[in-house]
Amino acid sequence: MELFVIRHAIAEPLGKQNEFSDEKRALTAEGKNRMREVAKGLVKLGVEVDLILTSPLVRAVETAEIVGIAAGLTKKEIKLTSNLAPGASPEKLFAEIKGLSGVEALALIGHQPDLGGVISRIIQADGSELSIQLKKGSVCCLNITETVPRLRGDMSWLLTPRQLRVVARGAN
Repeated sequence: MELFVIRHAIAEPLGKQNEFSDEKRALTAEGKNRMREVAKGLVKLGVEVDLILTSPLVRAVETAEIVGIAAGLTKKEIKLTSNLAPGASPEKLFAEIKGLSGVEALALIGHQPDLGGVISRIIQADGSELSIQLKKGSVCCLNITETVPRLRGDMSWLLTPRQLRVVARGAN
């Protein structure tokens, strides 16, 4: 299975005097535009996904919708999961992933530092954690080689949003 780990795009800053909560922070216009270019770059690289699992927070859902449109997915192929919300248990996320059938390419859309931790747990054979930073809109591709006893695999690539936007603007 190919696993694409994607950090949400640029979102509004947290509101002053509780104008809105962290959960309701939406993408900025710039964040949406840049994410559309990132998604276009993924398509140009030949990235295909069967399913997107996303954090239920607004900025992640909006990012998932942009990626889903570029990938040609229907709304039914974009699923919200509390296992990608900030602070969620990686073990519960891994159990959810293991329970998916017929999915060969999966995208996860969520938040830092949790996504960095998920990547680290998958690629570190000894279970220790690396510090993996994902900029907003970054994408990491993992090749999952084992699901039992735990999710394990190798990092194929990690691209910043700028690199993916360059790919998007490249030769047609």
